Amino acid sequence: MTPEDGYDVVVVGGGPGGSTTGAFLAKAGWRVLLFEREAFPRFHVGESLLPATLPILERLGVLKTIAERGFQLKIGATFHDQESGFEHTFHFLRGKPWPSYAYQVPRAEFDAVLLEHAKKLGVDVRQPATVESVAFDAEGVTVTAASHGQRTETRARFLVDASGRAGLLAQRVGRRERVPNLGKVALFAHWRGAWRAPGLDEGNIRIFVFEHGWFWWIPLAGDRTSVGGVMHARTVQEWDGTPEALYDEMIRRCRRVAEQLRGAERVTSIHREANFSYRNEPVVGDRFLAVGDAIAFVDPIFSGGLHIAMQSGELAARAAASALADGRFEARRFRAYERRVWGGLHPFFKFIHKYYEPAFLELFLNPKSLLGMTDAVLSVLSGGAFLGMRWRTRASLALLFAIARVNVWVRRRSGRAVESRLEW
Repeated sequence: MTPEDGYDVVVVGGGPGGSTTGAFLAKAGWRVLLFEREAFPRFHVGESLLPATLPILERLGVLKTIAERGFQLKIGATFHDQESGFEHTFHFLRGKPWPSYAYQVPRAEFDAVLLEHAKKLGVDVRQPATVESVAFDAEGVTVTAASHGQRTETRARFLVDASGRAGLLAQRVGRRERVPNLGKVALFAHWRGAWRAPGLDEGNIRIFVFEHGWFWWIPLAGDRTSVGGVMHARTVQEWDGTPEALYDEMIRRCRRVAEQLRGAERVTSIHREANFSYRNEPVVGDRFLAVGDAIAFVDPIFSGGLHIAMQSGELAARAAASALADGRFEARRFRAYERRVWGGLHPFFKFIHKYYEPAFLELFLNPKSLLGMTDAVLSVLSGGAFLGMRWRTRASLALLFAIARVNVWVRRRSGRAVESRLEW
């Protein structure tokens, strides 16, 4: 075993959360070692940025590079409910602390750009390298990792868990709590020759809700479209055919997706992701904190994954840098970071639960500008919740949820469905 010393921070994971944390820390002058278990580029789900992500990229110093890559521009999102026929396109608003657009990004390329940028800023990246053990003591943390048949033991003052859904610390010193009824499975692939919306709406993400689940439709540059079907885990468990056959069957059942894929060619294998929503503990501790999917994973219906990873990564870098500066690493000093992260995550969880309720979906797809409700919804969908919501925004959302509760009563009285679709 080869011992190594001299690092301020070890980051476990080189996805967007880990790259962002490491890059900001290196930019501030701290010595960072990052372990990533996979070789890049690699295929990954979660290909849609939110407008509030772009200022993070700018502060990181990589926005110009991203803009020059030719990624597909998106200016909004379209939601369609097959049962009711309701459809609405939300366009991102101008005059916010973030731009009125974002990008659709193939993760293989996007993640590689972020990790390469972290290297340029001084992050020592070991890849592929698998972390085998982590041991904390009063003076720091010892991380043992294996790469290319060689095992190294590294000492650092602090550790950032950016291990994604693997949940390094949650598995070893904490626990994972699955979010009730949000246990879903996604089957997804890339297509060529799929339908495109006209004009500037070409790059908008589209969400199609149907009886058995929902589909995402993410237009990428170069005539590629990411199409993913999300369904309840038991739908997959009860299916006695192949995943390919199930994917095709879900497309057949979702009429709009089937129509828009007519004549298109699938150009990748079908990928699967399961156990969609959970919360991990602990988020912070003596000499460590977690970022991104190592904290929680939320149903991707509002495309929050990339933004949550990068925003928590920036906040984590600030918290870690402050601790490194004064040499105090006890868990309680990171509680403000934990509160800030959950404050940003909570609106996503709230919207996701409500989205599956027919009474709320009906209002969501027929939005009113009354008392700023549409503005409030778009602030959340743009990723602005991490910046804190003004009292007017919170009041507008509370009004929307109150009207949805009234709509439950109205629908029940008229004999229409009110049960949540979470049980798909």
